[in-house]
Amino acid sequence: MTALIVLGAILLFFVFLLSLKATITIAYADEVTLSVRVLCVKIKILPKKAKKGPRSMSKKKAEKLRTKARKKAQKKREAALAKAEAKKQKKEAAKQKPKKSMSEILDIISMIRSIAAEVIRRFFKHLRIDVARVRVKVATGDAATTAVAYGAACTALNILLPVLSEVKNFSLPREEDFCVEPDFLGDTPTLDVKLSFSLRVWHLFSLAFGALSKFLKHQFKKSTPSNHKYK
Repeated sequence: MTALIVLGAILLFFVFLLSLKATITIAYADEVTLSVRVLCVKIKILPKKAKKGPRSMSKKKAEKLRTKARKKAQKKREAALAKAEAKKQKKEAAKQKPKKSMSEILDIISMIRSIAAEVIRRFFKHLRIDVARVRVKVATGDAATTAVAYGAACTALNILLPVLSEVKNFSLPREEDFCVEPDFLGDTPTLDVKLSFSLRVWHLFSLAFGALSKFLKHQFKKSTPSNHKYK
């Protein structure tokens, strides 16, 4: 009985883990903001926190920091030399390696195309896009230029919307939060955009499984002669 409880707890934990949803939110008003949320944990990526200004320190601490910097620079030089040597050896090995034929190159391109198509199909199948707001005010200081820019902005949105609507899980904001307006008297354009992308952990496994299945299928077809007949 205890073993079944432990096994059930482990299964529930993995179900919970795979059902977690990661949400990436991108917004722009006065600056670009980028954050990732998993459950109640929100990680702010942009804008980066401002670094603290310099402060006074003791002579001993300053010397310690200089020594640390010298050691770091030395390690960096050694790593650069090792990288250059490895690159040289790799280049020499590549010269000795027999070149692939055109048919082999075309076969690799076909495999990559097949895998990429499957990953993209599955990705957009599981992806959820939530557009919170898109508010654009077009202003250039010149009425004629503003009219042209306004038309270009409307056209850009009209092209983008059908592409986004192909995503299975896609939502638009209210009409007042999705608008492009011309300002013929102003000279400063404004942009206020916020949208989120969500994907669950198990969807990533689905993407990986789809890519792997396409790869194995391609390898199987490659290893099977085209003129072979099954009885």
